[in-house]
Order: sequence, then C-alpha cells, then structure tokens
Amino acid sequence: MLEIRQENKKDYKEVYNVIKTAFGTAEHCDGNEQDLVVALRDSDNFIPELSLVAVQNDKIVGYILFTKIEIGEYEELALAPLGILPEYQKQGIGTKLIEEGDK
Repeated sequence: MLEIRQENKKDYKEVYNVIKTAFGTAEHCDGNEQDLVVALRDSDNFIPELSLVAVQNDKIVGYILFTKIEIGEYEELALAPLGILPEYQKQGIGTKLIEEGDK
C-alpha cells in the first residue's frame, strides 16, 4: 500500500539518497539534485507542507518538492525535484505525488 505524506526531518537522509539514486541514471541531470533539495529546505521559499514522500512497505520510494517562486509580480509554485527510485518508476507514484501536492 502506497502512502503519501509530508516529509519530516527524520526522512532527510533517506530522501537525499532517493533523489541521488533516482537522478543517477537520468538522461538530463547535473548530479546535484539532492543538494538542491537541501538548499531549498534552507530557503525562504520552502513550504514544508509541499515537501512530500511516497512510502511503500516502510520505505521511501519517491519524493516531490514544490517551492515558492516569483515570476514578475506574481508568486507561483515551482515543482523540483520529483524523484522515484528506478525500481518503482512507471507505476504512477510520480503522478500520485503531483496530485497530492496540487490539492
């Protein structure tokens, strides 16, 4: 059973590894996506309620982060990153994370 929930501080190390692994084989990445998450958590743009993990069998298998971004005079949400462990990809987990963050 897949559970989507807000990330907590105890998840940080596991989330770091999920992002690093998820992007490790990606065609378009710079290899620093996991460090981007760390930096965004420490920024004024971080929204804890929109830092979500997908958990299956007590294991974090996916992660999504939405942060505030200013575009001209407007404040919007940016989605970055979204990462799913390779063995759990193409199962709809990313879609479920996006839908949960869009509520």
